[in-house]
Amino acid sequence: MLLAGAAGVMLLLMVVTAVITGATQERHEHFMPSAEYATSLLANAKGLRVLMGLDVAFCILYTLFFATLAMYLRSLDAPRVFLYLGVGAMLLTCLLDMVEDHHIISLLEAAEHGVMPADDSIAWQATESSVKFSVSYFSLVAFGLAIPHTTKLGYVLCLFLTVGTLLTAVIFYAAPPEFQASLESGRWIGFLAGFLLAIAWLKQQPTP
Repeated sequence: MLLAGAAGVMLLLMVVTAVITGATQERHEHFMPSAEYATSLLANAKGLRVLMGLDVAFCILYTLFFATLAMYLRSLDAPRVFLYLGVGAMLLTCLLDMVEDHHIISLLEAAEHGVMPADDSIAWQATESSVKFSVSYFSLVAFGLAIPHTTKLGYVLCLFLTVGTLLTAVIFYAAPPEFQASLESGRWIGFLAGFLLAIAWLKQQPTP
């Protein structure tokens, strides 16, 4: 519960940073022309650096949370195959998330030195970001299938992580580009709701 709370607080700090500075990670997860991409990076350089630093801390916290959650679910005799797949995919998500953060910062540093991001670098970033989210969806569904259905809140958390995640994946990838910004702003709400649901469910559970 402490790890879930800490990850939630870090998430809120990222949202506050984005609102105050105008910096956004999501904008740089999609392809755009080189000059436009560089301009976007330089427009909120300080805020973007703070945001990337907070995101690295968020990566660490959410990965530790899911690893600890897997250990707890194992004590409840949850199907181990889902736990192994969930943890493995979440570790890969963390790695991809950190690669994304540092690659965006490296593109920012290049732009600050007058070097425009290459089109293939921007396309690679967009691909890497999409793969990161897809792997995270896989992990969340696996964890959802491992949640015991012993309480109503357990059912809710299970459905949130399985059905909710799959619907999110379909909607995000099928939506036209003009709706991406609105959908991505709602992603933060989904993350926070997930952590709050997990905390509420854990409070109901017995100590193993």
